[in-house]
Order: sequence, then C-alpha cells, then structure tokens
Amino acid sequence: MEGMDVMGLSLKIDKGQNGTAAGRSAPAAVPDQGPRRYRARINHAPVLDPVRVQELAGEVHSQSRLLEFLNLFLVLLPSRVANVVSSLDARDVQAASAAAQSLASSASMAGANRLGLVALLIDFELQAGRMDRARETGRRLGRDAGELATALSRLLTGC
Repeated sequence: MEGMDVMGLSLKIDKGQNGTAAGRSAPAAVPDQGPRRYRARINHAPVLDPVRVQELAGEVHSQSRLLEFLNLFLVLLPSRVANVVSSLDARDVQAASAAAQSLASSASMAGANRLGLVALLIDFELQAGRMDRARETGRRLGRDAGELATALSRLLTGC
C-alpha cells in the first residue's frame, strides 16, 4: 500500500503486481466480454478507486466541494440501490435499466468501481433480455453498496 494525500484526505493505494493502482491495470470492462468474464472483473475490482477520487479532487478544485459531492453520493446511495432492486423485483425492464445506468454513472464519478461494474452488468443483462440473470446480479448490490459506504465513510472521516 502506498499513501497519498488528496486535498487533505489521506488515501491508500494498493499497488498491483504491475505497479499500477488497483483497478487501473487493465482497460475498462466492457459488456461484450461476456457475463462470466465481466463477473470475474467485478470480483477483482476495488470497492473504491482512490486514483479516481484523486482525479475528482483535481476536477472540483476544492476540498469542501469534494467532500460535499462524496457525502451527497453516500446519502443518495441507498435510494439509488433501492430503485434498481425494486425495479428488478417488479420486472420493469425500462425502469430497472434506467436505474442501473444512473447508478453506474454516479458510481463511476465517485470512484465506486465495483458497484459501477455491477450496475453495468445488470443493465447489460436487461438489454440482452435476461431478467433472471439481472435479478441474480442485483442481489449483490446491497452487499457491495455496504462495502462502499464503509470505505467512503473511512475516507471522509480520515480513518
């Protein structure tokens, strides 16, 4: 682990075998790799990508704005996950797809790699007409969101 200070926030970056930050060593996952390969990528993706958080810090140019964004993301996370899950439970393909895309987008902005990949896989499965697989993948949203909330809380409190 290598430490890094981003606008007063202490981040730890787990260096992979090739010396790049975890989650940055391979190109972004794309749904056309197939569900199995995509699921394997998800399982190895970092919960929170500190490099993305550092990039975000540079984009907002203010520690208070960064903290505000991350806090807002954390506050809205349960409802975003609930929107995906409830739409999947209702078997509403359009609503579930829109909710999954929204979650994937916001997760990507916040550096929530694993959660973003799960949301993308859900949307991919929905677009392919595989509602049961999308619902199966959706079952892991709560666990992944919980891990992310813990990681973000630690980042925001400096622990």
